[in-house]
Amino acid sequence: MSADFHIKPEYYSLIQWRRRTHCDEPGCKDFTCACSMCGQPIGVAETDPRWDAHDDCCTDCDLCRDQVPLILFRGKGKRMDAARFHIACFQKITFFRKGIGA
Repeated sequence: MSADFHIKPEYYSLIQWRRRTHCDEPGCKDFTCACSMCGQPIGVAETDPRWDAHDDCCTDCDLCRDQVPLILFRGKGKRMDAARFHIACFQKITFFRKGIGA
């Protein structure tokens, strides 16, 4: 039994697909680096003072969860678009449908 994710139909038209690449700097405010749903920066800059009190072994706090974007791609070659999401935003707009197969 496998599960396939699907984007909820009411959100698909709201996704901001982009062709330009991103800079990969956490917390960048450029629209190409922002979340394709909420438009807010993904990640937190390393100079943010919240990192000073952060546990290096942590993997499941708000700082950690928003540090790495989830990226979807559509199209092929030069016509490929990408959409970057915070994990929480992606979870709001998708659902998993169980299917038959490996």
